Amino acid sequence: MKQTVNIIKNLLLIFVLVSIGFAFGKYSADRQPSALPSGHTSETVNVYYMHATFRCVTCNTIEKMTRQLLESKYKKQMQDGSIMFAEVDFQKNEQMAKQFDVISSCVVVARTKDGKITVFERLDKVWELLGKSDEFNAYVSSAIDILLTTGGAK
Repeated sequence: MKQTVNIIKNLLLIFVLVSIGFAFGKYSADRQPSALPSGHTSETVNVYYMHATFRCVTCNTIEKMTRQLLESKYKKQMQDGSIMFAEVDFQKNEQMAKQFDVISSCVVVARTKDGKITVFERLDKVWELLGKSDEFNAYVSSAIDILLTTGGAK
């Protein structure tokens, strides 16, 4: 009998901890900016961090590494608006998820003209390059640079 009570207590504790984790993940995902600013009329490169509603430590690390790259290497372009960053919950924004064929967290680099996406590249390898910041930065930078300089023509 005592063993059954301990099992029930442990299961309830696990349930509570998982529920708290989902609540925190939902709270952090709800604080995202809109994907495209209204009245947007010039050509820009948009860097989207696409994530699920619940975000794990690894997902948050991908976003952090992407933001750090943008703030260090592309600070001027971020300030003048030629590069924009947005985090997008692909479970809530189904239109963008379908457009980019997103089924899991990733980075998407897209060129927009007059507020419409003209070309994009989904960067799925960010997961593989997590422990290799130089390779991660080179991978993401390469996609951004191509869209900045050639408009997407490889």
